[in-house]
Amino acid sequence: MTKKQQLRNRADRLWFLKYLQERCEVCGETATQVHHFFPKGLYPSVRYSELNAISLCKRCHFFHHQRGDPTIHKTIIEKRGQKWYNQLKEESSKKITQTISYYEDIIAGL
Repeated sequence: MTKKQQLRNRADRLWFLKYLQERCEVCGETATQVHHFFPKGLYPSVRYSELNAISLCKRCHFFHHQRGDPTIHKTIIEKRGQKWYNQLKEESSKKITQTISYYEDIIAGL
């Protein structure tokens, strides 16, 4: 594993720990997952954004990823609001360069 991969893995774990909330934002059950509303692989500029961190229970996370349940994202948008979605969407379009120093800065900020 390269140094860059190690740093990305560490940043991912710190992001998870920082943004995991007690309750699922969709159903209110105990949250065990932090979901990226905009997929981290497709939108690297919001991979570590607080706006993109959605706490979900295992069931809701499974329903979204494995069953393609559109009500999960719909419920999140309804609860967080269109302003939140528009801000996240704008942030997601920014270009970033994922260098070692980028990940070091992310880790320092988390």
